[in-house]
Amino acid sequence: MTERTLVLIKPDGVQRLLVGRILGRFEERGLKLVGLKLRQVDRPFAEEHYAVHRGKPFFEGLLDFITSGPLVALALDGPNAVAIVRSMVGATRPHEAAAGTIRGDLAVETAQNLVHASDGPETATAELALWFAPGELLDYDREIDRWVLAPAE
Repeated sequence: MTERTLVLIKPDGVQRLLVGRILGRFEERGLKLVGLKLRQVDRPFAEEHYAVHRGKPFFEGLLDFITSGPLVALALDGPNAVAIVRSMVGATRPHEAAAGTIRGDLAVETAQNLVHASDGPETATAELALWFAPGELLDYDREIDRWVLAPAE
């Protein structure tokens, strides 16, 4: 089942010069990049994106962090993309993230855990609509897909 999902490479990933390495991991896995933008997020937009966390003790810190510098928004496409991305990203708390995951290999602190990934297909749809305007996500064929994806049955 082909899905689309959102990944944010947060300001710490941009500042630590990890954008290419993180993006490369998703491409190497076989996921297709269908949207990409570098963006400085303002507070109202951050509040909308993280509305589910409003009222939690970490909400204000989360907003301060996500607005502290530019970030990169990615839209990725592929079979079971949401689950694949979530497994590649690793646990929210880097000290609990498995080696081989992005957070397990590259992050130390929960507050600066490098990436955000949609947690389910419905969330991904809503987040992609927030981060990308109609027409900004591309549909295209890749020659490598015959080597990455099983033939349709």
